[in-house]
Amino acid sequence: MRMIRYIALLVTAAVLIACNAIPNHFEKPQVSLASISLAKFGLLEQQFVLNLRVTNPNDYEIPVNGLHVNVDINNQPFAQGVSNEKVTLPRLGEKMVKMNVTTNLNQVLKQLKALQSGDMKLAYKIYGKVYAPLVPAGLAFERKGELEGLGDLSGKIADKL
Repeated sequence: MRMIRYIALLVTAAVLIACNAIPNHFEKPQVSLASISLAKFGLLEQQFVLNLRVTNPNDYEIPVNGLHVNVDINNQPFAQGVSNEKVTLPRLGEKMVKMNVTTNLNQVLKQLKALQSGDMKLAYKIYGKVYAPLVPAGLAFERKGELEGLGDLSGKIADKL
């Protein structure tokens, strides 16, 4: 009987210590688009490389096991991709993560038409999840902005057509 009480006391102490190790305040990492470039252009699929800036607003490191990203342009689905790159976000810091996203020719042609209409700004939205060991379901993120100065990128795509 005494042994059971001793084990119960140890288990309770271990749980209390573990609870104290969990930070009181957690802010989700922020993800923003730093750059986009054309990687491969095929008849059925196109691949772009995204440079994502992943920022940790917390006062402790966060290990990241991967990312899932969707890209919408002008409120239309454009590309998606996943990365299993493992990085550690430094406390109050950021890391650049390069990842490939894939789209199809139909989506690219829709966006080229928008560029040809004279609108050199394209509204974008990136959204998805950051995966961390303590949050297996992932931490959702979303970021909106405008892509400007796409003349060079659209010229490269048009040359491939």
